[in-house]
Amino acid sequence: MSDLRPAPTVRATITERGGMLLDLRGKGRWYALTFSGALWWRYLAAGATVDEAADHVSALFGADPNRVRTDMRALAQQLLDRRMLRDPARRRWHR
Repeated sequence: MSDLRPAPTVRATITERGGMLLDLRGKGRWYALTFSGALWWRYLAAGATVDEAADHVSALFGADPNRVRTDMRALAQQLLDRRMLRDPARRRWHR
């Protein structure tokens, strides 16, 4: 799960209060992010791994790195389940 990237159909709006992700597939669903989640997304979109992005967030807030990693891995799983993140190592076969 460490090398995840935003799906190409997801657009992000990040502010000083948090963030919103818009999935352009289908009905255009929105997903709200807390401020820490929005920062994590920004690092992930810039090429950091899930844990590297969590470590950046942990350092900014002075929070326990293990706790932040656990929380951000849970967020990553939610976004994977919603297909808003993708694993570039997993290739899909298209017909």
